[in-house]
Amino acid sequence: MRIFTRKHGTLSSSVLNLLRREKPPEISTFTEHMKHGAGSCIDKNYPTASLKTVFSGDIPTSGNSRQSTGLMGYPLFSTYQGFFHCWFLCEAHCKDLVNQILAAPPQLQTLKLFDELSNAICVYADCVKFIAENAPNDKIARAAIVCNHNAHEFVEKLNTNVDLYKAIKSVSDKEEVVCDFNSEDITALKSFLNDMELSGIHLPEDIRNSYVKTMSEIATAGANFLKLGQEPAVVKYIDTPEALRRTYANEYKKKIEFIELHGPGTEHAMSDVREFTFRHYHAFNQDRENELVNLLQARHNMARSVGFSSFSERELRHTMAGSPETVSTFLRNLHSELKPLVKAELEHIKYAKSDDNRHDFSEPGINPADGQYYSRVLNEKFLVNNHKNEMFLDMLELQNVLEGLNIFCEDVLKISLVAESPMKGELVDASVVKVGVFDEKEGLVGYIYLDLYERDNKAPRTCLHTITCGTRTQIPVVVLQCSFLRKPMEKTEHFHYPKLNLDQVQTLFHEFGHALHAILGRTTYQATSGTRGPTDFSEIPSMLFENFISHPEVYYAVINPFVLYNELDFKLGTTNLFNTPYSALRTETNIVYSMLDLELHSTAPTCTRDVANKLFSKYSHLSNSPETSPHLRFSHLYFYGARYYSYIWSQSIANLIFYNLFHDDPFNENSGDKLKEFLKKGSGSDFKSSLDELVGYQFTQDDMIAAIVEPLRIFQNSYLDSQDISKKWW
Repeated sequence: MRIFTRKHGTLSSSVLNLLRREKPPEISTFTEHMKHGAGSCIDKNYPTASLKTVFSGDIPTSGNSRQSTGLMGYPLFSTYQGFFHCWFLCEAHCKDLVNQILAAPPQLQTLKLFDELSNAICVYADCVKFIAENAPNDKIARAAIVCNHNAHEFVEKLNTNVDLYKAIKSVSDKEEVVCDFNSEDITALKSFLNDMELSGIHLPEDIRNSYVKTMSEIATAGANFLKLGQEPAVVKYIDTPEALRRTYANEYKKKIEFIELHGPGTEHAMSDVREFTFRHYHAFNQDRENELVNLLQARHNMARSVGFSSFSERELRHTMAGSPETVSTFLRNLHSELKPLVKAELEHIKYAKSDDNRHDFSEPGINPADGQYYSRVLNEKFLVNNHKNEMFLDMLELQNVLEGLNIFCEDVLKISLVAESPMKGELVDASVVKVGVFDEKEGLVGYIYLDLYERDNKAPRTCLHTITCGTRTQIPVVVLQCSFLRKPMEKTEHFHYPKLNLDQVQTLFHEFGHALHAILGRTTYQATSGTRGPTDFSEIPSMLFENFISHPEVYYAVINPFVLYNELDFKLGTTNLFNTPYSALRTETNIVYSMLDLELHSTAPTCTRDVANKLFSKYSHLSNSPETSPHLRFSHLYFYGARYYSYIWSQSIANLIFYNLFHDDPFNENSGDKLKEFLKKGSGSDFKSSLDELVGYQFTQDDMIAAIVEPLRIFQNSYLDSQDISKKWW
């Protein structure tokens, strides 16, 4: 984590003139502003309610409160002028903190002031960034965007302030001061130093200037790469397979010459359509290749300019893995152990494909489109054929999923999720639900805004926004964002409440794992709270929650929260529901893309196509055509540069936690207490030591690999190997 993130923008003179004519708001300091927020917006005139009641539409969630405020509970965010006024207050407050830091002798207080400075700018910038992406109207959106840019411009000045760096470095150099620091103090101190040194602030001025220039090049190349990756592929109508032509003819009802392909077509049942669509959608594109090379070269030059041998070394220096070499070893060893399981899956997929093609084995091997299609289809048919109770295969109502999630939290973590009535003006949309998180001993511990529905003015992505971090003196506030589709009821203003499929339920639990990591964190410093750690550490709670929802006993609570789980309803007992026989191939694909991400950011090649073809040829069991380049549409190369491995790494550790603490009894209270204590530490303690303590022993990389492979192997041996693949069981 950097102290802040960099973007650019300035206030226009017309905006400044407008603000000068405005009546000054009642709030006159940023400290006053920070006292507001979700925790100050409790309307006692309206009762709380369960999530099931609110999401069933039985009571209103907003609009009836007699009290009003601004967005996210901040009065200044009730008008677009208030965003600018609040920024002026924030900037003044931060400048005052900088002066205090520079005037203070090197001591613990310097570290605390540094964290206070970081927290102040994050409280403003994180909230404004969320509003900029989800504002209720254009005026608010424009104000939030401009203020967000100005905040990040100011942040860049802080990140390149040599005097600030010298102040925090002088604390680190004073052994007589540091010797009295506890482990959390030292972790926070190292975090601030490392974040600033990643920008080369400790290097000569000309190198620092080069760094700033290169960061601009990275932003430009990254934006171009993402934009080109989202463009459809255009093909001649006459060249498409007959089944695809019929689809478009029925849709357009007129003669067409060209059609656009907006996806790889892996969901299509016809193999010729899948192959055609995948090949053309992922065809090599020189413009995409050029922008990816520009991105990689800029990142490589930036890393070299600040003293690293590669971008991957820079990105992994302060992660759990620690180095590209450690990650590479982990991925290669995992791939080697997984190989026999992948081969067994492919035998079944080959027979399934040959059956679809009337036992025609003349086609080439299984391509990536086939792999994705048949893995999904065979998994679904496996679930239908091997569970007596098919209720869990139905689309699940959102309100029941949330109620089941609440029951799980109450039983395991001793926390309750309670929907509260917000004040007028607090929510970015009336569909958002404000949830208070209450601990049975500590009372209120944080707030989660559930922003779960698709709408026009909302960024279409699934993620967690941290509005304020949880510390011992600050209540955490987060926004859990999804984009579930609601269908309007005919002739009314109401909606049908959505039903979720398996993937959507799993995604909701994944993001909720992030939310609890942020909510339950109770550190001294916001810089080490909750999800502030490196990606390969902060993804562990979210991957663990995917394990929870995949356990039949937990899933049963989600299906019907008020009926006891009956193991006889499931032939496979407590086997992980998502550990279907066709998971190894998907895992191998993630491994290969992780390898590619690491290789590209370690060597910055001038031709990524050759590197990708070589890696896929060596490590993938799917027959990828050299004419295609799927990696040129792989946006994670930008968003998770050199860190895409984090998902597999985190999954392995989450599996260790799950199988050691929760597999036999997912509602175990003692295990829940251990998990809760782990989450409270945030990233304020040594990552590996805190995980060893949670798991119960000092685990190794071999243990991590086994935690992924062994559940798949046991499950495959008990089921897949017992099937006669010559029979059409699928």
